[in-house]
Amino acid sequence: MYLLRYSEIGLKGKKTRNQMEIRLINNISVSLKNKGKNGTFIRERGRIFVISNDDISSEISKVMGIKSFSSVRVIRFKDKKILAENVKDLFMEKIRNKKYAVYTRRTGSHDFTSMEMDRMIGDLLFPYSSGVDLKNPDIRIEIEIRNNLAYVMLHTFEGPGGLPLGTEGKMVSLISGGIDSPVSTWMMMRRGSPVDLIFMSLANPIDTKHFLTKALILYSNWYSGYNPYIYIVDASRLITDYLFKGKMKYANVSYKRKMYEIADNIAQKIGAYGIITGESSGQVSSQTPENIYELSMGLKTVIHRPLIGMDKDWIIEQARKIGTFHNDSTEEFCALFGERPITKVKHEELMEDIERISSYFPNESQIIRIRGNELEEYLNRIGNPEYEIRSIEKIPEQSIIVDVRDPLSFKSWHPDGAININPGSIDQLDEINKDKKPVVFYCKQGLQSAYMAGRLRKKGYEAYFASEKIFRNQKLEDP
Repeated sequence: MYLLRYSEIGLKGKKTRNQMEIRLINNISVSLKNKGKNGTFIRERGRIFVISNDDISSEISKVMGIKSFSSVRVIRFKDKKILAENVKDLFMEKIRNKKYAVYTRRTGSHDFTSMEMDRMIGDLLFPYSSGVDLKNPDIRIEIEIRNNLAYVMLHTFEGPGGLPLGTEGKMVSLISGGIDSPVSTWMMMRRGSPVDLIFMSLANPIDTKHFLTKALILYSNWYSGYNPYIYIVDASRLITDYLFKGKMKYANVSYKRKMYEIADNIAQKIGAYGIITGESSGQVSSQTPENIYELSMGLKTVIHRPLIGMDKDWIIEQARKIGTFHNDSTEEFCALFGERPITKVKHEELMEDIERISSYFPNESQIIRIRGNELEEYLNRIGNPEYEIRSIEKIPEQSIIVDVRDPLSFKSWHPDGAININPGSIDQLDEINKDKKPVVFYCKQGLQSAYMAGRLRKKGYEAYFASEKIFRNQKLEDP
């Protein structure tokens, strides 16, 4: 049996608390069912008990709304001495050569106080221990007594806390394969909001794979009770037609504003009450208070920024805790939008930029919509593109090697014979490669290079992409 504890639910009025408890139980049931497990639930004021023959601690620990929970031994008693003897038998071996403390809580009418029970059990255990330490015990013995039943805590686990998923209004999240946005999404889910995900794909399917990997972690571990929609938006035209052709003067903010507008449109259509972003004040040029102010103006949907006051170290640590941290990320695309960064864009400057790209707005054919329970299948279906180079032996003979990293990185190191071309100057290859030799693009993670290879293939070239690791003789492991 497990005893579940919550915190904020207990502060609600009777009607709201009842609704939230029902939602919490439903979310746990869904989580257990998804893992082929089951449980029977008993509700008492301020507590929920789960009876199961399975070890369900892993599933419960990831359900929003649970502050902590314990596996318990249930002792039915009529006499306080019998109860104390039973507790002694449970812990006498565990406390040998250790210091301990006993903490009892009671609900109901008894012929003893909680403190008297602490002393009675403590006296029985004392000969087996190294003594009592109420401030910092090695073993903490906790007992919750409800009428004639005693629940003895065997092991206590932490939960995420917060509110049950689905008890607050729905939101959408602008999420990437990076570090920040999955954390911000998790934080608003922790506040009870079911969250649908929006991803702006610049190099499908490569960046989409990075994103889906993070999305699958969030869905598998934290979405108990809600099957989200995932919107994958083809935003490659923003690079091809607007950034490279110079239509975006302030690309670092204009691109972000366009993302906001697309998310705003989706949010309005599905009835979402907020847009979540992973922005942290001052972290990059587009996230200054001045830019954030201008970016948010005129939208119909409120922007929520859970990470606004958090530094990168805190965000990374939180990403590790929730399981979404990976060293690889899609952040190398930031370089495309950061060549001429502006930290204090003026309203008229931003609006002029947006007007120049106003013709871009994705239609239904440019948005892929899948459900959370379809993520794994869709991710497997994407697979590895046939034009991805995963080992140096696979590079075609007489290939032209094109480095699309920044000039400083190219100068610091590059493979023999490689040429450095800015992503915006890809048309130079028409002059350099009149014989239409195979072209292999590479960059740090393989994202920009995937985009470039895709563009060149549309022009009829035999083009491939790779990450920098391939040319440093580090064969990639199969995913």
